[in-house]
Amino acid sequence: MAGYRQSSFDPNAAWGEPGPPLRPYNWVQWTGVGMLVFGAVFFTAYLLGRFGIIPKWIDDGIPFVSFMPLGAALINARRDRVVADPEAFRRRRMSALSVGLAALVLGAAIAIFLKTKGA
Repeated sequence: MAGYRQSSFDPNAAWGEPGPPLRPYNWVQWTGVGMLVFGAVFFTAYLLGRFGIIPKWIDDGIPFVSFMPLGAALINARRDRVVADPEAFRRRRMSALSVGLAALVLGAAIAIFLKTKGA
């Protein structure tokens, strides 16, 4: 049974880095946009109700959170081919560093706030 496999088979050979979602959106992608917005709006309403800003009329926000990744998956169902851009790696690295720095600053601010509050 050792000779049935191809020695040169690469299961990831057909996959490259996906490009941006294809435009114009089709009905599947617009359904994804609707699910994403629906989940975001109702989860925001849940959070605002929990903090007492608006009346609390949603008891659990988890079902609404699940709409957001499902909607994102539907939006990304049709992807364009990636275009080779020599500056893409530099932009991606700068974006990752910026997000990391923002997360570090936010974490430090929360830690300082909690320490001064005595929680």
